[in-house]
Amino acid sequence: MKKIIIRYKTFFMIYGACIAAGILLPHTIASTFAMNTICLSLIWSIMGIGWNFIGGYAGQVSNGHALYYAIGAYAVAVGADKFDASPWLTMWIGIVISIAIAFVLGKPLLRLNGAYFLIATMAVAECARIIFLNNSYVGAATGIMFLDKKHSAWYSLQFREKMPYYYILLVIVALLVLAAKYFDRSKFGYYLRAIKANEVSAQSAGINTPRYKVYAYMLSAAIVSLAGSLYAPFVQYVDPYVLLPLDKSTMICLVAVMGGIGTVAGPILGAFVMTFISEYARAAFSGHSGLNMLAYGIVVIFIVLYMPGGLISVIQKEWIYLKFFKNRRRKSDGNG
Repeated sequence: MKKIIIRYKTFFMIYGACIAAGILLPHTIASTFAMNTICLSLIWSIMGIGWNFIGGYAGQVSNGHALYYAIGAYAVAVGADKFDASPWLTMWIGIVISIAIAFVLGKPLLRLNGAYFLIATMAVAECARIIFLNNSYVGAATGIMFLDKKHSAWYSLQFREKMPYYYILLVIVALLVLAAKYFDRSKFGYYLRAIKANEVSAQSAGINTPRYKVYAYMLSAAIVSLAGSLYAPFVQYVDPYVLLPLDKSTMICLVAVMGGIGTVAGPILGAFVMTFISEYARAAFSGHSGLNMLAYGIVVIFIVLYMPGGLISVIQKEWIYLKFFKNRRRKSDGNG
């Protein structure tokens, strides 16, 4: 453990600083809207981290992850509405269902490449939307409202204040970051990078590419389902129009793309930037329908054109320059 901390000293220093800042952050914010936006940013961070495993590391760009987001949300909503079950239990049911569906769908879908895989996943999510819209057990088009007044807030995960929910999300994101860092440097992570770079070469090197792609897809589905399970008690209402529109999967993908795909911190950075722009633009242009999406679209185009490596690439470049000048200064001081 000590060797790992020494080896990744910079990462753990930044990680510790971010956690400390995250703990103190709610005490500096008086606005309920800002607190709500931060909580949504953390939920989107979880989705971005999840999508990054299949899209960022394995290079299989999925545009249907709203399916797993909806499964997680509906597992909590149905459990609370019909069985008085706690989200702490039903979120695991949603995760197991998502993993099972990802396993069944992943085998045929992951035989497709590029745009074919993207379109196929989009079609699957759209089929799911039609099913949820016409299934009365899950509320059909009306959805499910499940305000729980019978149980304690910690049982139902329905708090009057946003702060307890914020800290729950912060802990989950912090744990997922550590898991993503471990994955990033694990054999599994290197295998997925090899598949992304050249699948034929990876297979010729002895990597079972179909198996590892399915594993990545299942892991990705599980984490995105977790995000849906946490979103449902946060808003206390779910319906297909909110969870399964065509643009939801695209937004999940954009979180990682904007932040920096195939990186640990990229999806989190992308989630915060995307959510803040989206929410504050919506509030600013509330009287002008569509202007918020226009503002958001302009930012996305700018990032894609001028920061192809995502927002994290700017930070990485600055860090490299800083290290370069620091080393150069040391050498000049030594020569002096």
